[in-house]
Amino acid sequence: MKFQRVVSFLFLLMLIFSCSHQPSDTGISIVTATTGLMKNRQAPFPIYLTDSLLNRKDLEKKYSSDIFIIHTGHILKPTLSKTENEKNLENLSTLGINLVNLALEDFVIAESQEINFENYNQAFLNSTVIDLNLDALATAKNINSFDVHSGMAFIGLSDAKLDKKLAQEKSKERYIVNDYVLSILKVKKAVLKSETPTKVHSFIIIHTLGSEINEVMTRLPPSFINSLAD
Repeated sequence: MKFQRVVSFLFLLMLIFSCSHQPSDTGISIVTATTGLMKNRQAPFPIYLTDSLLNRKDLEKKYSSDIFIIHTGHILKPTLSKTENEKNLENLSTLGINLVNLALEDFVIAESQEINFENYNQAFLNSTVIDLNLDALATAKNINSFDVHSGMAFIGLSDAKLDKKLAQEKSKERYIVNDYVLSILKVKKAVLKSETPTKVHSFIIIHTLGSEINEVMTRLPPSFINSLAD
């Protein structure tokens, strides 16, 4: 009888130990991506990031027909006229760009040149640029704070770069870049609350921050990070 109690006690301890070491089902990986072909084993399709207007057909020949193309930001140029910038926006759908991350400079130029992103059949991403007139993220029917595909949620961070030509523009006072960590956490919460076709298992942060992204990643709560950036 005493032996049975000991065995039962040991079994209970093993059960408790086993349960306490099960991987958390709430863990979500987070990686960063800047330019070029992104290596992500969890992605069911290749992801290519660029700061140029590339033709989808060329990338399909080189990689795969299901390649997902993301423009990293600064799609509008301060050196171009309104007509030229609008032409580039019109060409996005023709070129086959899947997603465009909008930078602070893009919003300032659009405001200055009276360009409306809603006029274009293109998906835009903005997770960090705040419109002070609204005291909220700058969004529209085709500008969202995140974009989910096959369980992967894309988040777009903007740098704070502004061309010298925009220094006197009043529109630059309307927009600011929010704290990156706060932005990521807010978007994560919004993503997990949203209804998506597949469960989100990975967050991909699109950025042009260079080495500054390392500080952002280290400031994120450890529970949020299963894997760091490449």
